[in-house]
Formats: sequence, C-alpha cells, structure tokens
Amino acid sequence: MSSNLAKRVLTLWAASYFGCAGFVLGELVIRGESISMALLAQLLWLVLLVSLPVFGVVGAAWWVAPARGTVKWSSAVALASLAMLTAWGHSDFLLSGPHWVAHPHRTSLRLILVALVGLATGAGWTWLWLAYRSPQGVLTRAIWLLVSVLVVAACSFAIIRYRAYDYSIAQLVFPACVLCAAVVHSLVRAWRHWPVVLGGATACLLFGLGSQLDASLTATGERETIAKSRVGALARLYLLPRLGDDDELSSGGLDCPQRRPVVQEDLTWAAPDARRNVIVVTVDALRQDVVGMVANDRPVTPELSRWTTSGVSFENATSTYPATLFAVGSAFTGLSPAELYLFPGLPETIFTRSVAHVDRQIVVLPDVSWFRLPIVAELLVRGVDIDFVPTDQTATAALIRRLRDARTDDATVMAWIHYYAPHDPYREHPNFRMGAGKKNAYLSEAAYSDRELGRLMRYLEDDGWLNDSLVVFFSDHGEALGEKSYWGHHVYLNGWMTDVPLVLWHADLTPGPRTVGVGLADVAPTVLHFLGLPIPQGIAAESLFTLNPEDAERSSFAEAFPIRGRELFDRFRLDQLDDASIRDRLRQIRVVNKGYEPKIAVTQGPHRLIHHQAANASLFFDRETDPGEERDVSASNPERAALLRENLAMWQEEQLRRIRCRLNLNGAEPESLHP
Repeated sequence: MSSNLAKRVLTLWAASYFGCAGFVLGELVIRGESISMALLAQLLWLVLLVSLPVFGVVGAAWWVAPARGTVKWSSAVALASLAMLTAWGHSDFLLSGPHWVAHPHRTSLRLILVALVGLATGAGWTWLWLAYRSPQGVLTRAIWLLVSVLVVAACSFAIIRYRAYDYSIAQLVFPACVLCAAVVHSLVRAWRHWPVVLGGATACLLFGLGSQLDASLTATGERETIAKSRVGALARLYLLPRLGDDDELSSGGLDCPQRRPVVQEDLTWAAPDARRNVIVVTVDALRQDVVGMVANDRPVTPELSRWTTSGVSFENATSTYPATLFAVGSAFTGLSPAELYLFPGLPETIFTRSVAHVDRQIVVLPDVSWFRLPIVAELLVRGVDIDFVPTDQTATAALIRRLRDARTDDATVMAWIHYYAPHDPYREHPNFRMGAGKKNAYLSEAAYSDRELGRLMRYLEDDGWLNDSLVVFFSDHGEALGEKSYWGHHVYLNGWMTDVPLVLWHADLTPGPRTVGVGLADVAPTVLHFLGLPIPQGIAAESLFTLNPEDAERSSFAEAFPIRGRELFDRFRLDQLDDASIRDRLRQIRVVNKGYEPKIAVTQGPHRLIHHQAANASLFFDRETDPGEERDVSASNPERAALLRENLAMWQEEQLRRIRCRLNLNGAEPESLHP
C-alpha cells in the first residue's frame, strides 16, 4: 500500500470514527444528558463498533464515485435490495399492533413500507457518491453539505422524539452516522494536517478500548444511558448478542414436588356459610403516584382516595410486567410472566377454577382491537361471555346491569371490569380539565375513570354487594409521562411503570393501609383463598390474607421481555414442547431484540434494583430519597445493593426451577430435553 493510499484510508477511518462519535454524543447533549468519564468511555467503545461498517460504506461510495454509470447504478440496486430484505422484518414489527394484525391490507402496507425503504436507500447511496464526483464546485459542495446536515438533524429529531419502540428507530443511527462521516471526510480529506484528525480519533479509540479493562468505567449505572442510546441499541442488536448455552431445561436431578394443591385455612373474618362473590376492577396504566394527586387545583382521583380509606390498601404493590397481558395474566394465574410465557398449554385462572363454584361469570372489557384479540379470551377468561363496551361510562353501566340481574336471581358471581381511559392516546375530558399538555390529558383520563370507579363502588355499597363480595381493585401497570424522554408503557421497570394501587374491599375486612410488599401475582391466590378453593402448588405467589401486613421487607419482582405484537399474539402457546421451541422462548426473554433491553427487578422496602440482563448491569435506587429513581446509589449502599442482587438471582433461579419442573410434571417434556 503506497503512503498516499495509506494516508487516504486512515483519514477516511478517522472521519468515520469522528462522524459517528459526533452524532452519538450530540444526541446526548441535545437531550440534556450529563456525560461522565465512565459514560464517555463506554460510548467511545461502542462508537468503534458502529464506525467499522460506516467506514466500509463511505469507502465504497468513494470507490464507486469515479466508476462508470453501470457500476454506480448496479451498486444502488444491490444496496436497495438488501435494505428491502432487512426492512421486511421491520415492517412486520411496525405493523404488529392490535389494529394492524388483522388489517385486511396488512401485506400491501408492508410491501409499500419496504418499497419506500428501498427507494430511500437507493437515493441515499446515490447522494453519498455524489459527494465524491470530480470536478465539484464550491457552491455544489456547500449545497451538498447543507442538505446532508439537515438530513442528519431530521434523523436526530426522529430518534429523540420517537424513542418508545426503538428497534426500527435505531436503524436511523446508521445512515445518520454515514452522512456525518461523509461530511467530516469531505472537510478534512484535503487538509494537510490530517495526522491531527487521525491522532484524535486514535486517542478516543484507545480510551474506549481501555475502558473495557477498567472496572470503574464499566461497572456503572451509566450503562442504562447506553441502553437508551441508539448506538448502544444498534451495536448490541447486531454485534453483541449475549446468550449462553447453559440454559438447561431438563428437570432431571431436581427436587420437584408432587403437584398437590394447597388448601388454606378458612378466613376467620368471613362466615363459612356466607355467600361469596368476587368482583375484580382493573384500570389501565394508572400510576400509584397519581392517586391523591392535585392538578389545576382539583384532585385527580377523589373517588379512589375516598374509597381507599374504607378498604385495605397495599401501599407497596408492584406490577409484575409493564404491559396488560402479562400483568393481568399474572394476577389471574399467580404465575410470573416468564412462567406464563413458558407454560405448557394454557394455565388455570381464577375464572377456570371458580366456574363450578359461582353461578355466573361476568366480564366487561373495552371495545378496542387489543382486547378483541383471541389471546385475551383464550388466556384470561376462557369460556366466559364478554361484553365489549366503547367507554368507561358504558362499562360501568353494563356491569351494574349484569350485577342487578344476578342479584335479582340470587346468583353468585365472579366478575371482571376493565377501565381503559388512562391508556394512550390521551384526550382531555371537558368535565376534567387539568391543564394543557400531554401529561394533563393523561390526568384528565385518569379523573374520568376515577369517576366511574366511584359510581360503581356506590352501587356495590347501596345494593349490598360489599356485604358478601370481595372487591379487588388494581392497575395493571403504570405509565411513563416523559420520564427518560419516554411516553407509554413497556420497556422500563422503574416505579412510575411498576408501582400500582391495589385495594381490597369487604364489609368484614378491617380497613387500613398495609405496608407489606406485594405483587399482582398475589391476587390469584387471594381470590382462591377467599372462595375456599385450593391454591395450585408450584407458584411463588401467596394469598394476601396470609401475609404479615407490616412486612415491608417482603420482596416483589417484575420482568420486561422484548416480546410484543404479532410475535406474542400468534405464538403465545407452546404447541409442541420440543427442545428447539422451548429454548427459542427462553432466548426471546433473555436477549436484546428489536431494541428492547430485557430486564428484571426486585423491590424491597424503600429500595429497588433493576438488572439489565443483556448488558449484565444493575441499577439500585432509594425510592424514599429519590422517588423519580434518577440516581443509582449502589456506591453509597453497596451491602444493600448486593443483598438485592442476590435476592433477584435466587428468585430467577427458583423461577427457572419451577419452569423445569412444570414441564416435566405435566408429562409433556420430550426426552430430547434431557442431556
């Protein structure tokens, strides 16, 4: 290689590295993120991984520019075809919501999206090699640079604004980095001080590489910012898959107990011969900290706040999963989300177990596409006739009508109503104006649902249902309202996503707050205990009636998988329990996929520890001193952080043991699972 060629190649690499680094760091600066030395070191390491393919693309454009037209256009077609093949999987994800799964023109829409990606790729490739045309005037070069900078700015805006499901958004990192690298290269390639550029890039590279050898730079809570970073998502998505092959599912050698149900002692506060009904009231996406909140000089949840004083309120309740299906699934089965996803067939629920013990089962759900998916009726309420209603107001009316009919016929019931209003998209209700902005629109929705809860509770009290019914109220999960630049649910396990209200009512229950740590999975054994029904053995959840009400140190656990959309809706059940399908399921909940970072969390007293499984990094928060969970305090309380890490590891190990035993005990585990 001649010295001139070496100079050109090294300058191109330095420009590629600086282009990627500038884009990634610029994104964090625009978002207002603080950049510590540890975070800078980690990002400079990840930039290396992304800069290598960027270097290849920009170098290829440089090589193609002086070639004949046939070569140029053939390369454009080849790249566009490759992009279209990649985009096919992305289009499936983008059209994976409940509305799109059953859309009659879904395939046509996917083809249109793929074609647009192909056109954009071909145009982008053409634009790239235009930078290296010769000759090129000053005005032409200036126009090219200006348009390129505007495109990069548009990519940055999209990445910062639309961060919710970043699998597809993360792909903008690559073309933006390519353009940044081309811009930098066009500015420095003729500069006689090119060794300065190369030296700077090399110094940054060595700092990034050195960070991998320094524990103080890698074992840090800053890793979460990297997990949020699009370059981090892209690098892990394509370059850093992490999954060992030691996830052995054979139950051979394990102490798997006989599947005998647990029969709890009858409740001392409930007459043994009294009627027993259960009415489950759930609300979508209601955060715990919204309960009792005041906005625009008016309370957001006056009804829930008032009724909580007459019930048993669990102040340390957490959701098991930041999305409805697994959260409510846990509450109705007593299983953790991973057990639910890896359950052989369909598990028993409070509805299937109580069908022979109550006269009627009543379900009222929102008439939105998600709740009409077959998976909801198959998994949660098998065999039950469902009333689908358009609003929370009509939901209240429908349940009251069904309960009045049951009371007239002296029939016992198992009922479930789900209020949907706080779920996005948020809109302001005229009677509940909380102010301008998206967050206040959410509070308006919460206030509207609260009014309906109050209307329902007044009916239950007036018609005598509270005298012989256990009423269970909880939110399926919380909601991000701009925390970490995020709106909605899924993805995170911080308090604003997992801390939820949980309240029980019965005329014979002693009202008051309970500080014991509980999770939504504890709802199922509670309902079965109240009805006098056996609780399945092999679940970690416990009846709330058997817990020490002041045991604030009892741990609760939560999970978040990179599983959603059609992948979840179409493949929830394990149709064939062979080795490959089970391992595939286990892999799905353990590794980064489509931009989702799989997480598990433990909450114990005032502390919460969130573990990023793919990055193998933990964040430790003190909920009392830092309610927003913004600062990792593991360095100031290492003993407590280590205790929660050990607690979480033991829980996950026990969870996997239950999964292994359940597969074996159901007689469905094939011999191929044994070593």
